[in-house]
Amino acid sequence: MKKNYLIFLLASMVIIFGSNFFVEDDVPQEKSLNTNNSVKSNSEYQVSENPLVVTEDIPEISETFQNESIRFSTPLFDGKISKVGGYIFDVKLKRYSDAPDSNNPTKIMESGEFISNTIIKAKDIGIPKEINFNYKNSTINLLAGARQFNLTSKFGSITIQKSFLFNSDSYGIEQQIVVSNKSNSNLVFRVFEESVGQVDAAEHNVMGYFLDEDMEKVDSPPSETEKVIGDIDWYGFSKKYFLASNILSNTGEKALKYSKHSKSSIRSVLSYKTINLMPGASYSTSSTIFLGPKDPEVLEKFGKNFATAHDLGWFGWLAGPLEKLLKMSYGFVNNYGIAIIFITLLIRIIFLPLTIKSMMSMKKMQSKMALMKPKLDAVKEQYKDDKTTQNSEIMKLYSKEGVNPLSSLSGCLPMLVQIPVFVALYNVLLYSLDLRHSEFLWISDLSSPEMLFDIPGTGIPFRVLPLVMGISWFLTQKLTPPNPGADEFQTKIFQYMPIMFTIMFWGLPSGLILYWTISNVISIFQQLYINKKFEKMQGA
Repeated sequence: MKKNYLIFLLASMVIIFGSNFFVEDDVPQEKSLNTNNSVKSNSEYQVSENPLVVTEDIPEISETFQNESIRFSTPLFDGKISKVGGYIFDVKLKRYSDAPDSNNPTKIMESGEFISNTIIKAKDIGIPKEINFNYKNSTINLLAGARQFNLTSKFGSITIQKSFLFNSDSYGIEQQIVVSNKSNSNLVFRVFEESVGQVDAAEHNVMGYFLDEDMEKVDSPPSETEKVIGDIDWYGFSKKYFLASNILSNTGEKALKYSKHSKSSIRSVLSYKTINLMPGASYSTSSTIFLGPKDPEVLEKFGKNFATAHDLGWFGWLAGPLEKLLKMSYGFVNNYGIAIIFITLLIRIIFLPLTIKSMMSMKKMQSKMALMKPKLDAVKEQYKDDKTTQNSEIMKLYSKEGVNPLSSLSGCLPMLVQIPVFVALYNVLLYSLDLRHSEFLWISDLSSPEMLFDIPGTGIPFRVLPLVMGISWFLTQKLTPPNPGADEFQTKIFQYMPIMFTIMFWGLPSGLILYWTISNVISIFQQLYINKKFEKMQGA
């Protein structure tokens, strides 16, 4: 039984921790859609029919210009718009504090991070790589309704306008870039949008984009410049609970190039196809800059594809309903700690018949193995110097006693069926925004490791819940009879398993530890029930 339980735990761990290795780094060198590259034209402009390539070396924005900025404030967030390039930076969300006992708004952009710096490269026109925009007001203070803010810049007969439309009840800022050609000749140009964000797999900071019905994630700066080409739906930089993204309105082929900006950040450049703008005509691109929480209900308002930014892993199809169930449970009990306990109980009740069947099957096998152990030991001793003969004689003994050594695996199958549910709930408790800063008993934040005090002289934090979880594991182990066929190595692993998993889980969020502790406590009562039931069966 212990062997099967270990298989269940190890399989779960491989799926949970392995998914980051196999999924987040699976970014193609170049991804392309089968888009129609024929000339798109109207009376004002033509789009190049040539395949889109990204070879331009776009310069990085100068940090000195961040002091020249426009401050904006809505009921949902504060931030700044740079006068140069019109990029957005230094954004703080008002409805989310940076710590459990703090009134300070949380920052979703650290120093050096920004999104949507506009760069325009034009043929035969001296447009600088750092566009210096003009504006009327240095502050935008929106209390209700909507308000538009315009940045403009002129280069001879060419006008560039970048507009932002703020809505008091939305985390999205509608952005439009308009290039007007008031000259007497055609204007050939391309529009680029540059962004910089931090990436760190350990901190759940990634760059993401949606292309070809799939979301891709990049969790570390690439060693070489990468690019993807196609009808990109959105791209941006995601933290564990928050997101800064550019949702693109213009359909058609675009290119996204990204490269290492620093050891912990990525620089991305989105580029559109070359435009041939007629005299007296205008060309525009539009998008929505999203600056907000990765709340599924909020993300869905910006499109089905954008909701994929809240990634819950391989079993997302199962994690989504579990997350909704968690919210529903909170609506009844008004505490996420109790809601986690309720969901754990509910899941264990649903799987109770399978669990009991599995445990009874393994119990019967252990009983048979215990009865034949003396004979098994005798065979091992008799042929200890000849492993081939020893294995052959052991199999003959199994056949004679009517024992199928592989039947123990069938007892493990009901446990394996539970793995998708466990992994899905693990990701819900790890990434659910609702657990952030949620209290339970002495725990101030279920989304973070428990913090009471540091053990003097060690710097190691003392945590109660992981210790309780370790004790529950130890009790579960003591109630589970040892496998008579287990060798010394397996026995040692089982003995130290509670210690190993306590250490592994020491730094995980308290919500996850609470789930596993309650699950172990339920397992203890289940094992007590099985032991008594089996004793009655043997006594009958």
